[in-house]
Amino acid sequence: MSRSSIVEFAPRLDQAEAQGALHAVDAALVRGGASVVLDLGRVEHFDSAGMGAVIRGIRRARSRGADVRVKGMSGEMLDFFSLVSVDRLTAAEEEADPKEDLATWVGARVEPLFASLGWILSIGVDAVVGVVSPVKGRRLRWDRIAMELEEAFLGALPIVLLIGFLLGLILAMQAYVQLRVWGADVYMANMVGVSVVYEIGPLMTGIILAARSGSSNAAQLGSMIVAEEIDALKQMGVRPVSYLVVPKVLALAFSVIALGLVFDCIAIVGGAMFGYMAAGIEPNVYMARTAEALSLSSFLVACAKCVVFGGLVGIVGCGLGLRVTGGSQGVGRATTNTVVLGIFLIIIVDALFVAAQQMWPT
Repeated sequence: MSRSSIVEFAPRLDQAEAQGALHAVDAALVRGGASVVLDLGRVEHFDSAGMGAVIRGIRRARSRGADVRVKGMSGEMLDFFSLVSVDRLTAAEEEADPKEDLATWVGARVEPLFASLGWILSIGVDAVVGVVSPVKGRRLRWDRIAMELEEAFLGALPIVLLIGFLLGLILAMQAYVQLRVWGADVYMANMVGVSVVYEIGPLMTGIILAARSGSSNAAQLGSMIVAEEIDALKQMGVRPVSYLVVPKVLALAFSVIALGLVFDCIAIVGGAMFGYMAAGIEPNVYMARTAEALSLSSFLVACAKCVVFGGLVGIVGCGLGLRVTGGSQGVGRATTNTVVLGIFLIIIVDALFVAAQQMWPT
């Protein structure tokens, strides 16, 4: 039968007694035995230095292969150890894993991505179900939708106006450089109008909202996860998806449509200004050429893009926000990943729209 060495600590286990407590543990290890029992039952007063000595003693015992047990811990000691995560502090350092092969390395990085995409997809399905068929007795909260819409639209409006105007100028400038060689300066309006309304307007608006509102939603919901506010809502019988996610998704979908229209208009105005100043094209002529180049069907496709982009931004931001783990660092990761994944999905979906338009019979 194996012997156990018992270490009894004095009533005071503070900074003054810490070194002595550690020596007592070392002495027990020197005496040998398969296990060491640290008896804290007599301790009446302790501080972090004293508890640190206990933790260092546990580490030394475990490093020598001894079985360590602690008894007699008061409630205050248990609270202290729960705060400092004693299991993590006393765990022996693991040896470095052997070098991973390529398949393991790729799998370790791809698997979390697919897990996140699956989670986002489930959140998206719940949000769509919540919009199409709200739970009985739980209608859409239009007050929250209005608040989220105001925040998303008005907050992004200044940057949309600035970027739209500058891009309109840049597109007109590039078109003018190429078209003036052939004496077709007036077709500058066609190029700017088609480029902005069909592609650049929805795409840039979606990217702006992904960088601004998507990241904001991820940070907000991630902070609520860390603060256990989401758990509190569940305890009160409130479904987080219906109460938090659905209003944000709808608000972003509406916001991208409205901001996309603003972007298109201000970009065309910027192009018309350059056309008048550089090529002498009268504004009424410029607008007439722009109207001829655009069609209702393509405009509706652009609106559909805006709705999808806005919904994607909302679902990705809320999904990653509700998946936060690891405290404040997890919130930072979710915020960054929301911007990256949101922009990536917007570009992928835009490419699918373009491919569908090319294959759709005219």
